[in-house]
Amino acid sequence: MVKIASWITAGPGQEGKALAGVRIAARLRASGRAETKVVFFGPGVQLLDQANGELREALDSLKGAGAPIIACQFNAKQLGAEDRLQAYGVSLEPAGDVLVQLAEEGYQVVGY
Repeated sequence: MVKIASWITAGPGQEGKALAGVRIAARLRASGRAETKVVFFGPGVQLLDQANGELREALDSLKGAGAPIIACQFNAKQLGAEDRLQAYGVSLEPAGDVLVQLAEEGYQVVGY
């Protein structure tokens, strides 16, 4: 099966860019056409923490499809968002480790 990871660095003010990555991951996962993961890094972690409206709905759909949502633990700590993100079901992991793991597991990483 194809493996695709959406790597989201789009921050506040770039919701549309992040929304594209989240929606495609949710749709591919729900259709059974690809195994997907979504990773938020840098400014993307702030956007994830503040997500509302269409982006929050898309994230809920992604979670409903069973796709993992991962955020950089160091960025989350810098923002004081660790507890909020974990309560929402986000896995906090070192972004560098995640990137290496994605490559080792054969994921195609697409940036947003």
